[in-house]
Amino acid sequence: MKYQDSIDQAGEKAALTAAFLQRHRLAAHPVNYTVIYEYISGHNAGLCHAIEQKLAAQASFDDFVMAELYSQWLVPQQARQEALAHQVTTMLAKLSGTTDIANEAVQHYIDMLDQVLLGLDPNNSNRSKDSINKAISATYAIKASQQKLQDQLEFSNEQCHLLRDELDRLKQERQLDPLTGLYNRLAMQEHLDLWLSENPHRRIAAIAVDLDHFAQFNQDYGAGIGDVILSKVARKIASYVQESGLPVRCGGEEFLILLPDVDLRTAGEIAEQVRRGVEKLRFVSSKSKKTLPKITISLGVSIYNAAENWHQFLSRSARVLQEAKQRGRNQVANELMLAL
Repeated sequence: MKYQDSIDQAGEKAALTAAFLQRHRLAAHPVNYTVIYEYISGHNAGLCHAIEQKLAAQASFDDFVMAELYSQWLVPQQARQEALAHQVTTMLAKLSGTTDIANEAVQHYIDMLDQVLLGLDPNNSNRSKDSINKAISATYAIKASQQKLQDQLEFSNEQCHLLRDELDRLKQERQLDPLTGLYNRLAMQEHLDLWLSENPHRRIAAIAVDLDHFAQFNQDYGAGIGDVILSKVARKIASYVQESGLPVRCGGEEFLILLPDVDLRTAGEIAEQVRRGVEKLRFVSSKSKKTLPKITISLGVSIYNAAENWHQFLSRSARVLQEAKQRGRNQVANELMLAL
């Protein structure tokens, strides 16, 4: 995020940024402002593409979405990656240096053996003895060189395992929502891309989930307690998702369950199980020991259409979820109800 704007250019971009935030009813706090100013500037191709896709699909923008965009495209995540790259470079440099030395030692040993073979003379015992001593000395030298190479290879192998584990952790952190432990939008897009690359016409069911009246709950009991409740509800939702499915946190109190190779009826049955499971949860304040209000959820079930992109798919899933809310909340709606 390096800018060389003049006062006039910065003023124009600031005005466009403010207009965008106002149009989408977004607060002009630093994260939101930075994301949109960067988008207006047009330098960050990935960010611009992500926002353009959302605009084309008429997807909604909120603080959660903006925070994800900021984290994905603007937060400097280079420190650990650069440290890993430095470790790999150092390890390869050491391994390369040790290998070069070992290769030279092997070549020297081969040359020495040639000289020893030429020096072996059955008619001259002293000359033969001298050649054999040279061969013995060279053998000890090559043994030491090869031992050093083996030690370096073993060390490099251990480092490779550590680096691989660190890369796996980085990938996991990149794909998981830190509060709930569910997958984030980035992981969702990657899984959708993978599923559809395997079969462009693959059936994928989506269950959109939203906590009923949760904004009011946060106002009444505080965001701290709200986060605890949100995390517990997320775990309950995830417990109904088998290994092939993907539970995603896609908004502040919004979740999405993606189920490959599942039809609308089966997805509806799963959604009803999730609704009942969450409704049965009971919460008690750890401070006051008082029972907190019961939490319910509304759910919308839809099936992916190969003619739409994933932003359009999410937008349609949100409309189905809205149908469940309009019908009284704490219930499941499916995409067929939109036509009624």
